Amino acid sequence: MIRINLLPKELRPVQRTPIPHIVSLLILAAVLVFMNNVYTDLRLERTIVTSKVDKTNKELSGLQEAVEEHKALIKQKALLQRKILAIQEILEGKTVWSEQLHQLASLTPENIWYKRIRVTSKKFSEEQPAIDRKTGKPVMDARTNSPRMTRVSVDKQILEVSGYAIDDEHGMSSTSTLAARTSNDKEFSSYFELHNSKIGDTDFNGYPVREFTFEYIIGG
Repeated sequence: MIRINLLPKELRPVQRTPIPHIVSLLILAAVLVFMNNVYTDLRLERTIVTSKVDKTNKELSGLQEAVEEHKALIKQKALLQRKILAIQEILEGKTVWSEQLHQLASLTPENIWYKRIRVTSKKFSEEQPAIDRKTGKPVMDARTNSPRMTRVSVDKQILEVSGYAIDDEHGMSSTSTLAARTSNDKEFSSYFELHNSKIGDTDFNGYPVREFTFEYIIGG
């Protein structure tokens, strides 16, 4: 049977080709594949980074113990250093506080009893060259061409020796004998210089005695 389409040309159905739809589907599929690949790569990269972070955290955790141990060793080193310095100071002063105090005992008359031997400090007024604060050099006197002197207050260590004394069998003052011996002994006087003395009469356990305090400048 022959069919004749009597509709005008503009109203006749147009037979469309499926090629554009196929192309669109192919493009969409390609985009989906591309995005899936990107997503897979990102997940893989994140897994690698996470693994590295976990590994680094484990290493840091292990290093933390080493850091704490290092800090403890630093503190121990500082403590040992302070002890070494203290021992050095004692060793440097061993001649003063062992041999020279033994020398003091040998110079002490029999009629003297010590109640206290200690190291203290006192302020002394001394003349020293005046120093220019800006240059740090001594200020020179234009007339004499010598350093200008000024009085300053300085701290000095004092060996304070105190106790009680009675006169010897010859009636000689034991405190005078002690002062003379310590001043005339070359070894003792090279370390200690008798600076001041205080002597007064008092009672000790009901007996009349002389109470004394001698002050020696350490280092002369």
